[in-house]
Amino acid sequence: MVAWQKRARLITLVVGVGVVVAVFATTGRRTAPPSTVPVARVDPSATAESKGAVIRQVKGAKENFRLEGDLLSYPDGSSRLTKVKATIDRQGKTYVMTGDESKVGNNQSHIEITGHVHLTSADGLDVVAHSATYSEGEGIVRAPGDVTFSRGRMKGTGVNFTYDTNRDQIGLSDKTNITLAADPNGEGATTISAGSVLLARKDNFASFERSVHIVRTDQIIDADGAIANLTEDEKHITGLQLMNSARIAMPGAAPGGLSAMSGDVINLAYAPDSEVLQRATLAGASSLRFAAEKGSREKTLSANALDITLAPDGATVTALTARDQTVLDLPAPRGQASKSIRSASLVGTGDAQGGLKAAVFTDNVEYRETGGAPPVQRVVTSRVLDTTLANGFGDIREARFSGNVRFRDGGTQATAANVRYQVPTGEVELTGKIGNALPRVDDDRIKVDAALINMTLPGPKLRAQDGVTTLLKPAKPGAGGSKAKMPGIMQQDQQANGNSDKLDYNGDTSLMVFTGNATLWQGETKIQGPAITVEGATGNLSASGGVRSWMTVQDTNAETSEQQKSVARGAGQEMLYEDAQRTVTYRTDANVISLQGDVKGKTVVLFLGSNGQDIDRMKAVGNVTFKEKDRITIGEELNYDASVQEYNMAGTREKLVRMVKREEEGCKESTGRALTFKKGADSLAMTGSEGTRTQTKTVSCAELPPN
Repeated sequence: MVAWQKRARLITLVVGVGVVVAVFATTGRRTAPPSTVPVARVDPSATAESKGAVIRQVKGAKENFRLEGDLLSYPDGSSRLTKVKATIDRQGKTYVMTGDESKVGNNQSHIEITGHVHLTSADGLDVVAHSATYSEGEGIVRAPGDVTFSRGRMKGTGVNFTYDTNRDQIGLSDKTNITLAADPNGEGATTISAGSVLLARKDNFASFERSVHIVRTDQIIDADGAIANLTEDEKHITGLQLMNSARIAMPGAAPGGLSAMSGDVINLAYAPDSEVLQRATLAGASSLRFAAEKGSREKTLSANALDITLAPDGATVTALTARDQTVLDLPAPRGQASKSIRSASLVGTGDAQGGLKAAVFTDNVEYRETGGAPPVQRVVTSRVLDTTLANGFGDIREARFSGNVRFRDGGTQATAANVRYQVPTGEVELTGKIGNALPRVDDDRIKVDAALINMTLPGPKLRAQDGVTTLLKPAKPGAGGSKAKMPGIMQQDQQANGNSDKLDYNGDTSLMVFTGNATLWQGETKIQGPAITVEGATGNLSASGGVRSWMTVQDTNAETSEQQKSVARGAGQEMLYEDAQRTVTYRTDANVISLQGDVKGKTVVLFLGSNGQDIDRMKAVGNVTFKEKDRITIGEELNYDASVQEYNMAGTREKLVRMVKREEEGCKESTGRALTFKKGADSLAMTGSEGTRTQTKTVSCAELPPN
């Protein structure tokens, strides 16, 4: 080794040691590295774990799905997240769903979140569930089991929640309970329970099925199914359709107001932004109930179809239509008659202040009044019934029937084309012909036909006018009493007839007053005059204003001395038959023509036998003239006794009795204070008195009728 090589090797060694010393001096002693701590695994079976993982799905330039959480990946390609947050963008709306844990499919199109699931949307929807699934392909969130949800004033619970994000529809399959809180004005609070519900938010309706029960501010609603139309903000129900066995109760209704309704289907419409009912339509076995005063039963209306309009108070009916098998029942307070009306259809009208004020019933109308004190049985049938109402259906003030009207009140029946009935007072007016038949009233006592009949019930009491014809009926066998008694001068077992311009009749007393060209007859018995009165309770009869009469009587024939029936003619300004005394009295210009002869006087009285036909006695008073076939007797008072067939004529001091009698040689006149003679006999007895004397002389026969 040469010297330079030795020197170079030495220099190199020195430099190397120096470097080592320098490095050591600079760094000091090197410390040992720390030992490695293993990472804590959430799931050892996972192939990878990471915190704050984000799974995104982008269509075009827009992210429509984001899933965040702590990610665990598995050999089969699936993933699981904890502390999950899913953000979904569908149809322009954002939904956020959080939970404890989630499973994600291979293509992240389906997720399942379990544990404390909470779904919210940008428009206020809030859902809490135990678990939920979301299918990106369907866009549907499903939450089995118990669920609670809310949005604005709405809160609810149920079982098996679904939310279709595409259609914006919420569904619950069972045990649904929903509450709508009152609005700022304290109105609109609603609770709803049902089996299942579908809330179609985009279409603004909710559908309920199975045992639907709804309680609103003033309504209790039950049905098998219901569809509610909602406002855009879901704060108000604008309409409600109830299906199958629908019932609505309104317990706070005032008397006369709508208190309940039912039907197979009910459609309700509410005022805008309000919970006040404005209209209801009912179909299939439908009915309405109207609140009554305390102690009274509610009024009811039923039909196969009903349509009602309500006032702003939501209870007062202002318009009503009923169709097909319409029945209105109006129970009355104790002691008053209840009413019911049946017809094919009904149209009611009114206003917000007084409710229904008029109702028109059409086709096959049947009106009934029953009960009360005293009890009534009143039935009216017609084609149309037009009513005037008070306090809704609380009271019918007037009923106007038209079209072949038949009115029955107990034993009283009436017919006419038109009948006006004032219900509170019982006044009835009948007008108009049915075909050619005039209005008619018919009871167990009389039958009356006239162009106009006014009747008051009960009784009846009636006034008929314009072409009145009357049939008086005989008493029915076993009827008893004197109410149906025929006038005593007529046969009691036969009917009688009457004509007049007017008739007033009181059914309570069977009093009849015929006025204006009045005629009353039975067989050959007839009375004519301006006015005739028949007292059915007594059998009395009177006539006035210039009377003529024809009566069937029985007396002894003067020529044959045998009992013979004949017609006695009578006349006078007045005629009076009194049944208790069996007397017929003619007053003022009285005249009676019978088998006895022709009697004139101021008053003539016939005394009849027990059979009402035999003339037992006769009396004439006041300037009496008695004409027979061959004699005429003039005096002041005439008395006839049929038992002895004897006449007695009396005069006065100033006016003696005078008799002119036809004899073979001519006529002789006899005068005296009194004259007694036999019927059909030549013998006579004449008496005088102080200051007078009897005398006989021959006179002209001019006063006697031709021989």
